[in-house]
Amino acid sequence: MAHRRRWRSCTQVAVLITAIFLLPAPPASAAPTGPPTNESILAPLVPTIELKIGIQQTKLDQLRARARQRKTPADPVAPSQPPQTTKGDTATGAHGPQLSITDAEQFSRRQAAAYPQPTGSDSPSGRVAVQAAPIGELPDANLVRECFAAGGADRGIGRVHNRFTYCLRVNLSAEYWVIDKNGKPVGKAGITTARLEVFAQGDDTARRVRIFFHIQKNSVKYDWDPISNIFVAPYVDLSLVARCFQDYPVCLSSGGGATLTWTVWNKNTDWFYGDVTNQEIASLWRDKISYNQWFVEAFSNSGEWQTLVPGRTAPRMVRCDSASYFRRGEATWPMACIFSETIPFLNYKLDSDYRSVAFHIYLAQFHPNDTYPLLVPLGVPPPRDKRIPGKFVAGDASAPGLHRITAKLHPGQYKDNEDHKNGACYKEGPDKDEYLDTGLPVPPNRPAEQCDEYPFASTLEGAANPFWDFSVRAVPQRDNSIAGGLLNAYYISDRILAWDQSLPRPDETNDRFYVHIE
Repeated sequence: MAHRRRWRSCTQVAVLITAIFLLPAPPASAAPTGPPTNESILAPLVPTIELKIGIQQTKLDQLRARARQRKTPADPVAPSQPPQTTKGDTATGAHGPQLSITDAEQFSRRQAAAYPQPTGSDSPSGRVAVQAAPIGELPDANLVRECFAAGGADRGIGRVHNRFTYCLRVNLSAEYWVIDKNGKPVGKAGITTARLEVFAQGDDTARRVRIFFHIQKNSVKYDWDPISNIFVAPYVDLSLVARCFQDYPVCLSSGGGATLTWTVWNKNTDWFYGDVTNQEIASLWRDKISYNQWFVEAFSNSGEWQTLVPGRTAPRMVRCDSASYFRRGEATWPMACIFSETIPFLNYKLDSDYRSVAFHIYLAQFHPNDTYPLLVPLGVPPPRDKRIPGKFVAGDASAPGLHRITAKLHPGQYKDNEDHKNGACYKEGPDKDEYLDTGLPVPPNRPAEQCDEYPFASTLEGAANPFWDFSVRAVPQRDNSIAGGLLNAYYISDRILAWDQSLPRPDETNDRFYVHIE
């Protein structure tokens, strides 16, 4: 026992020292930095999306002349045909480079740390039971309300509400310019402003995200000349479309978006959508992981108008996979895309029907020295404090987290966790001698009680991990069963991928998650 404890203490110090040099440096300011190979994919705060649209002077004069002949504005028209591709762009992307898994994961964590969700909204009630909402022709109205009401949607980069839900409300400013025969702006004709709303859902049955968008009703304002404000500006077309930032074969965008006149957008409450699909052909490793970004583009290329500079929302990162082990009973979730720029965590409540498990994890996270097994027998000065990972800290994406393992993919590690737990709880199994003087003084009273361990047996940081400490406690069987069910549901609801040692820089690129005690 003493030999293993001394070895564990020394190796932990060595790993801690090594980690200081291996962990990525924090950003120098509140704004995150992007992958060093591609500065163009940064997602800064964007309080206003700006686009520029041009028109020849003769054509603008013709529009104004026709407008003067009207006595009343024309009635709103029905939606026009889907928008054409913006000049100089492609329907598949914005010519962004393919992302390495290392750069994409580091970027996602920096974004999550730089733009944490508003306090009090990170752990919506019942989060552990949240499942990805079915994707249809319209977004789920309750989920839309919940996301926009939770706070953060107006921050310019939007709100990652959970790993399957995102929302954004941002100002849109369309500048209209008179252009010469070479397309060069020579004078401003006017400005139209509005509020753009975006709601996006990740799919848990396919490698895609569906992006809904519209202009907020009654948000359109015109700042042209008095005649144009009434008779010209409201009848200019605006196109909105979802785009993939990376090129094929990484991802594709589909769906024509929508083209409406400003006056129709202003009265409209319907959502339009487009899909961004991640291609498995560009994926690697066991779970066929691939990252891409998406954005919503605003432009006008219809009739007399010509887009000079399209308006784009800040690109958002998604991670897609084809992991085959997400199942519950007969239900399976073989593919999915999630919004990766958030810190995933499991929420347990002290005031619940599994309170003894929640309290045990609370002790392990906040008072680890008061938990079993002890580092050394009673009466012997402890060499250090116990170190137990997995505590959720809002805005801290570099805190020591937990990594999922499964009995099928990691049979040796899973069994070792079980053996050390049994040794510490019951003085049973191959590791019992290690815990004769440090394990639970009174074993759980079976079958009414069970041995609860933290970190969980289904994590790489479980009881057998030599670099971290753990805790065991006797809890009622019913509490342990309920909490275990919530953990298994959480792995699916937040799409926590299992540890893959073959990933480049696996300590950084594997999914990590945390536990928050409420």
